[in-house]
Amino acid sequence: MDIHKINDRFILDFYEEMKNQTFAALGILDSHSMIHTLGTDSKIIGRIFEMFTQPILEKLAQKYNLYLKVPEKQTLYPDFTLLDTEDSTSKIAIDVKTTYITPNHPIKFTLGSYGSYMRNNTKNIAYPYTDYKKHYVIGFIYKRNDAAQESKIYPYHMRNSIMPPYEDVCYFIQEKYKIAGDKPGSGNTENIGSFPTHNIQDLIEGKGPFADLGQDIFDLYWKYYPKYRATDIPYKSLPEFLRWYSQQKNLTLLHPYDANKVKEKLAAYNQHI
Repeated sequence: MDIHKINDRFILDFYEEMKNQTFAALGILDSHSMIHTLGTDSKIIGRIFEMFTQPILEKLAQKYNLYLKVPEKQTLYPDFTLLDTEDSTSKIAIDVKTTYITPNHPIKFTLGSYGSYMRNNTKNIAYPYTDYKKHYVIGFIYKRNDAAQESKIYPYHMRNSIMPPYEDVCYFIQEKYKIAGDKPGSGNTENIGSFPTHNIQDLIEGKGPFADLGQDIFDLYWKYYPKYRATDIPYKSLPEFLRWYSQQKNLTLLHPYDANKVKEKLAAYNQHI
């Protein structure tokens, strides 16, 4: 499998398959043909969007002669893995993220841990981090429908009376490093945050600060980013990282990287900030 060849094709094919997808989940149908409404719990809604996404990813996997695997445990990264064989070192990670928006607040996602598998190759991840050559995020953005029924039960023939718990659903797919910001997703967890924006097109096009810097600099930045309870704080922003990095020698990643190219890219970035 040549992952570089399916990069743009995979994104375009995903959008093509999603064009006819509807997201009007009404609830859970039990064995007595009664529908239990979902309410607006964000964890439940996030799982609903994963369920909408999986059949499309399975279809794309077949197109590329790959397999789509889900982790044995729900707490493992990523939500889905594309691979040709179990021992392949050219796997693709796909994570589904969901957030709701409110007026005058930017779109923000958490994009997975920076304190586990980016530092320990096998911690909290389905396969070794070094097996993954690309990391995609499928992001869903919605508005809460506060008029939706909370934990009500309707007979199936009254399904048209049920209002979905969300509305105005938008989505995108992009490589993780291209939508990542330089701040954690929240103040008390070790999760990478997306760069804040009010325009979903910025996420569709991948206009984050690491987009031009590249995957290796993204990995370096977040591998060495101070953990939540750290007392030694070498940097907390990209400009501070540039100053810190210039004083370091022989920084390692879990995979080999070209240190000279990293220096060149950081120098070019430094001229534009």
